[in-house]
Amino acid sequence: MKKISVIGTGYVGLIQAVGLAEFGFDVVGIDIDESKVRALNRGECPLFEDGLEELLKKHVNKKLTFTTSYEPIKDSDVIFLCVGTPQDKDGNADLRFLFSAVEKIKETIDKDEYKVIVIKSTVPVGTNRKVKELLKEYNVDVVSNPEFLREGIAVYDFFNPERIVLGFENLENKKPIKIMEDVYKYFKEKNIPFVITNWETAELIKYASNAFLATKISFVNELAKLADKVKANIKTISYAMGLDPRIGHKFLNAGIGYGGSCFHPDEVLFIDSGRGLECITFKELFELEDKDNIRVLSFDGEKLSLKKLKLASKRYYNDDLITLKFNLGREIKITKDHPVVILEDGDLKIKLAEDVKEGDKVILPYGNFGEEREIEIDILEELSKTGLIEKVWIHNKYLTNNEFSIIKPYLSNKYPHDVKRNGIIRAKDILPIKEILDKYGSKNRLFTARSKSTTIPYKIKIDKDFARLIGYYLSEGWISKDYGRNGVVRKRIGLCFSIHEEEYINDVKHILDRLGIKYIENVRDTSHSIIISSKILAYVFENILNCGIDCYTKNIPPQIFNAKEDIKWEFLKGLFRGDGGIVRLNNNKNLNIEFATVSKKLAHSLLILLQSLGIIASVKKCYNNKSTTMAYIIRINGLEQVKKIGELFGKKEENYKDIEENYKRNIKPLGYNKLDNFAILEVKEIIKEHYSGYVYSVETENSLLITSYGILIHNCFPKDVKALIKQFENNNIEPILIKATDIVNEEQIKWFFEKIKNYYEDLNGKTFAILGLAFKPNTDDLRESRAIKLIDMLLESGAIVKGFDYVEKARENTINMYKLDKSKAFYGYNLYVLDDLYETVKDVDGIIITVEYNKFNEEDWKKIGNLVKEKVIFDGRNILDVEKVKKLGFKYYGVGR
Repeated sequence: MKKISVIGTGYVGLIQAVGLAEFGFDVVGIDIDESKVRALNRGECPLFEDGLEELLKKHVNKKLTFTTSYEPIKDSDVIFLCVGTPQDKDGNADLRFLFSAVEKIKETIDKDEYKVIVIKSTVPVGTNRKVKELLKEYNVDVVSNPEFLREGIAVYDFFNPERIVLGFENLENKKPIKIMEDVYKYFKEKNIPFVITNWETAELIKYASNAFLATKISFVNELAKLADKVKANIKTISYAMGLDPRIGHKFLNAGIGYGGSCFHPDEVLFIDSGRGLECITFKELFELEDKDNIRVLSFDGEKLSLKKLKLASKRYYNDDLITLKFNLGREIKITKDHPVVILEDGDLKIKLAEDVKEGDKVILPYGNFGEEREIEIDILEELSKTGLIEKVWIHNKYLTNNEFSIIKPYLSNKYPHDVKRNGIIRAKDILPIKEILDKYGSKNRLFTARSKSTTIPYKIKIDKDFARLIGYYLSEGWISKDYGRNGVVRKRIGLCFSIHEEEYINDVKHILDRLGIKYIENVRDTSHSIIISSKILAYVFENILNCGIDCYTKNIPPQIFNAKEDIKWEFLKGLFRGDGGIVRLNNNKNLNIEFATVSKKLAHSLLILLQSLGIIASVKKCYNNKSTTMAYIIRINGLEQVKKIGELFGKKEENYKDIEENYKRNIKPLGYNKLDNFAILEVKEIIKEHYSGYVYSVETENSLLITSYGILIHNCFPKDVKALIKQFENNNIEPILIKATDIVNEEQIKWFFEKIKNYYEDLNGKTFAILGLAFKPNTDDLRESRAIKLIDMLLESGAIVKGFDYVEKARENTINMYKLDKSKAFYGYNLYVLDDLYETVKDVDGIIITVEYNKFNEEDWKKIGNLVKEKVIFDGRNILDVEKVKKLGFKYYGVGR
């Protein structure tokens, strides 16, 4: 009886080891993880697979042992390599672990003693040939033996394979073929087909099989949408198709798809929900209650544009994230399977993040987008939506004298004629006839105190002056809060300049004087402060313009992005005059412009605003002095760009005119190549780091969006067939059909969710039972679970979700994923995870099936019907006996049936 070693005790290696032990071989499992080896030798199984733990305990310390030493391979006739092969920074399979194991084999075995080395790891075409080359001085044969295990039934698959694929260097050499047939004698006796072929064919069979299955799934899923629309039955269609032996029945079951890839939660994108462009993190976007009318900043191939948000989702991720660093200090952090838009030979192409290489080119779109219009803020209208309206007054004697007869019926004053006498009205009283105010324009003044108060206009137009004031506020301003008598809260807006910045101080005073807003000046040592005491104006800057209250929360108002171009430049004038500077370089031969901020959103928004005006800037992240907060230094270089921004500084620029005029040559900006509508950046560095936590994805109508630092990137792109896509592209072949397969799949879950949503119209407050949590039956693996994606979509819509899976570990993993407290009846996030199916369906508005457990048909559906609030089933896997549940009064909605 032959002795066998299995190197690597992960998913494939451990099942291979216990399976061969069951066949009667003496097997040694080798792994570098000492704690894992100790646990395995105690019979503790690290994986959840039906039957695996029992087999491990049956054979451990008998036919099966585990060790960290390679010494046992000296006595082994056959050595299986089952190590991991993740992706490296260049996008190829990372074969370091495989080649490291081969080197260990070389160090251990005798050169003349014959061995068969079998590669079961999933490897790209050509790997077996490379391994043989490394062992060319040794008396070994190398065999390709790809695995076809399915999670959840992997032990069953090991003992009941549909075929055994074996690839050899030379089919005339019968010795390794005979040895492998002896190892798999059990399968020979069961008449399992053996495919004996060369290395390259065997390697490619693995990729081709998985990709073709995904293609069949996506085809029938897309067909199911049409069947659903025309009232056909996809089950019958699939059955009839499967009767054709050229097609077959397997993988023709319509369902809700597979796969996904995402962004780190702190990465940003730019959205417009009606007021203008806002910088927001992916995590913040997902948590928004209303996403129906959101548009996302994108690129239409010619210019920046706004595209409808179709979906925002999140999932738990425990794997490597990749940070792509580009020229100009720009970067993006994404999952390794996320698609990146690359400029190649003049065309935009897609590469997965793990396939991106240093030197690859990405694009930075620039130019105007969206509408440009005059912006006016109706402050009274905005205040009417808040509790602050109770404390707001309007002062306008012309209004109270001329319109008193109209106003009087609406007054809540005990003595109405006091209103006519002093010209002061409660703001809430005038709201029913608010239009009357428009006749008196700027004479309508708002305030929150009855005497000696700062008043502001009831409407403010964002003209050049006010745009500059916003800019000054973002760079030099703050909002403070203090308490007066009886706990009255007072808010003040402050702006602080150096006493030498008289031009800017006088500009701010001029703007406030023109608006009729009172202020006080405070001059101390080298600073000159302007203080405005107005709770209403503070509300305008903080809540209507979303400017933030301090240096950490500052952000460019969304309204600025919708303003006309000259207004944007005036805003930048105030901004750069405050925290901007002109810097001399190269012994006064050159200049650049710098702007510093500790606000991440302000930095990202400024880069986008500059890009909309055709200005491309660089950014540097650093810690200044003893600060513990990251600062963003935005730099603008290149003569033409420096001139445009330099003009914003007013008289200050005159000190630098001589340098501008004496530029020896018109030096172009550094770090990028600028074309008509986008700039080209290169990938300078690729960093891979492990991450455990939530990642987020969005879908836009054109599958593109502008993310952190203005980089154009692609939507989510499922990863199930990425390996084969990569093989195509490495050989300069465009995998059109396989890419289309992934696109169809990704649309499927959104279509199914809309089906549920359309039935109820409003999902808010509805309760659903999700039956099945893992990505397939009899496993605890949530990594590509459609159920988890659907749960996220339901929770986002305000629904309450009760989840169940027959596998206990799948339930535990879901609890851990959402960090739920199992000791509490209500875990949080409107999500329950329950151990009993009947408790799960109790009082729900609908049942949603997301995993194809046949056991669902064995449950007592009459009992279930008595427990639910409404008898509605959404069968995402078409697994139920439709006639049975319909006879019990259930409304049934499947996928295309």
